[in-house]
Amino acid sequence: MRMQTSRRTGLLAACAVLPLAACGSSAPLAADGAVAHYDGAAEAVFDVLSDGDDQWSLAEETRKVTDSGGTCEYTAGTWTPEASLPSVDSTGWQERLDALNPVLTEHGFEEASRTTQDGSREVLETRDEHGATLQITEQGQVRIWGAEVDADPCDPAELGLG
Repeated sequence: MRMQTSRRTGLLAACAVLPLAACGSSAPLAADGAVAHYDGAAEAVFDVLSDGDDQWSLAEETRKVTDSGGTCEYTAGTWTPEASLPSVDSTGWQERLDALNPVLTEHGFEEASRTTQDGSREVLETRDEHGATLQITEQGQVRIWGAEVDADPCDPAELGLG
């Protein structure tokens, strides 16, 4: 369930498909709103990808707050659907992109124009102004990581997490 690529690889992939401005510096998100912000974005993505009855579960061990060279980063985590989404070809991905883009931009992420390869799977990746990357795999796994948050000290309690 964990992503096998490094943060650097993910960032390079995201920068390859996003406008250059999106890959510059980021503005920190207030710590007290970070969890709700990214959980809301994930829920909105689930609503688009779902047939109505589908459920996604968060792998709690993937949710963390880390100090990365003086920058406090929040990883909202990885959610996996109960059942994989149906396989799609490039036309199906385009339909998903068309449905997802309004939701992505509503939650501060850049529109995605295409998918990229991550190993043997096709993924959609986009970034927001806080440096977070949101990734959706073709099976429906959703991962959000790398958001810069304004937390001092940089620990889960500052974000309201256990």
